[in-house]
Amino acid sequence: MIRSILVSIFFFVGPALLMFMLRNIVLITRLWLKNRQLHAHDREIIDITPIHNHIHPNWFVITVVIISLFSAVSVFVELQRSDDVGPHQYVPAHMGESGTIVPGGWKPKEPLSAP
Repeated sequence: MIRSILVSIFFFVGPALLMFMLRNIVLITRLWLKNRQLHAHDREIIDITPIHNHIHPNWFVITVVIISLFSAVSVFVELQRSDDVGPHQYVPAHMGESGTIVPGGWKPKEPLSAP
């Protein structure tokens, strides 16, 4: 259960980080190309004082949250599906009847018999 939650958190944060990184790379590339085009011929000093406007639009943040939630929920649901896996129990390594070492492993559980 905890492993499923941690994997789901990873699949929530992962797409969000990737989308923000992709957005920033695209914006930086567009600004660089625009700046290069505007100042292709002049060679004077430019004031590059940063102006902090609204950093990112709200629709982008909402889209990131929706995609990340969808990804995290779908991974969590997929990890919780246990139709194809029957109950198992771990049998540690032990000595066999012939004196050889039998390695440990997961064995299917026997169904409980009703008395």
